[in-house]
Amino acid sequence: MAENASAPQSAASEVALQATSISRRYGAVVALADASMTLRRGEVMGLVGDNGAGKSTFLKILSGAVVPDTGSIEIGGVEQSFRRPSDALEAGIETVYQDLALVDTMSAVQNVYLGREELSKNPFLRLLNVVNDGGMRRRSREVLAELGVGIQSVNVSVKGMSGGQRQCLAIARALLWGRQIVILDEPTAALGVRESQQVLELIGRLRDHGVSVILVSHNMQQLAQVADRVTVMRLGRTIATRTVADITPETIIGLITGALPADVATPEDSATVVA
Repeated sequence: MAENASAPQSAASEVALQATSISRRYGAVVALADASMTLRRGEVMGLVGDNGAGKSTFLKILSGAVVPDTGSIEIGGVEQSFRRPSDALEAGIETVYQDLALVDTMSAVQNVYLGREELSKNPFLRLLNVVNDGGMRRRSREVLAELGVGIQSVNVSVKGMSGGQRQCLAIARALLWGRQIVILDEPTAALGVRESQQVLELIGRLRDHGVSVILVSHNMQQLAQVADRVTVMRLGRTIATRTVADITPETIIGLITGALPADVATPEDSATVVA
């Protein structure tokens, strides 16, 4: 796949996220030894690695769920210190986990605004904490239409939606809240071919809107279709970052398994590394 023309090049001013030398230990267990990533604005970065490579811990640190022992994180050139998930949200990072964090008994619009409901513009109603239902429905419809998400109505219950619709709804929240960085954890893992394609197309539309995406996936073909670059992790370290247009899925697999040499030193010590 040719690298997307809209993906910015290497100018420092175009770096959305810079994570440098992130480490995390749990007693004697090394979850991350040295993880780094440079994510450009409007870029889809694939993050790959075998089970136990440290991907999950790295994502949790970037999303504020885990505090690193060492290392630094910069968002748009400004150093950040994430102590909780709300810190990452305030910095512009939205994370969509595999469980999607959707409430089945609520409607699409209620899920989009869950925990961030808009109050009525009427001063009296605001005092009574009455929400702006009409405004939230209107804005939800605009964003879903903008991203081409096929949901019959924002008022329908999430319980009746397909897996692909649910995944797209969870991703659409990021654009609604103006997030500049979206982390997607295996977004197509439980989907069929048609719905997986729908999600991949949505990821491409996020990039078109200037949103940077970190995409965790084991599907090399899907990464080749949608990602601009890919970062490979092994034994708690990021060992290579390559442009997708310049490599094959077989090369990525070789880097993951160790069949191909890493771009950085990866000492095979006795430390146990977990995801």
